[in-house]
Amino acid sequence: MPSILKTKARIVLRYLNKYGFSNMKLTIYIMDEQSSLEQVVELEQHFIDLIKPNLNVDLVASSSGYHSPMCQVIRDKLRKDRGIPVYLYSADDFTLLYVFESKQQMYSSINIHHNTLNDCLASGTLYLNAFFFSLDLIESTKTDLINQDQIKSLVVNKRYLYNVKHPAAKVILAEFKDDPRKNKIFDSLNSLAKHLKGDRSVIREYLKGNKSSYYRGKWKFTYLNK
Repeated sequence: MPSILKTKARIVLRYLNKYGFSNMKLTIYIMDEQSSLEQVVELEQHFIDLIKPNLNVDLVASSSGYHSPMCQVIRDKLRKDRGIPVYLYSADDFTLLYVFESKQQMYSSINIHHNTLNDCLASGTLYLNAFFFSLDLIESTKTDLINQDQIKSLVVNKRYLYNVKHPAAKVILAEFKDDPRKNKIFDSLNSLAKHLKGDRSVIREYLKGNKSSYYRGKWKFTYLNK
């Protein structure tokens, strides 16, 4: 904890000076290197909510409180996720419709899961059978750029049509208790279970209403296209 120990004013340091280390427990969580920024922030917020630490001056994950310096690997990953533009093309004729500033903007604006986006970028799979994603600008293609509200609306409409044609993939609304900003929409039970690293059979019981409590004390699930 070099950044903490350097400053005498730190609450944690004052606590250690007063009570020592005898009743302390250090748990280190090593996340997969492919974890997204969103997953890192969610895990941080999960433990803040779970432990309710009285030594934290900042109880909101990823906000501007006191944080130790990031390692270079994480810095590079955040720079990559935040700073590389993603081009969205119409699958019909490869007309350029929108340029996202970063992957992070895509996650938040069109509710696409990071694994889905990475799969589309890596394999060239069409998203919702309607869009082609690329990290490169296709110079020979046509351009018909639309604004952010229009692209959001277009994706919602295409997602609806896709789900009508693929009824087995039911859209699920995952509501986060006491914080609607963390609500998410998933295209299927598989994508929801994969995102939360949970068991599909357990989550299905919550969706069926067989379990009335919140999943992991935080999540409520509802089918949007019953």
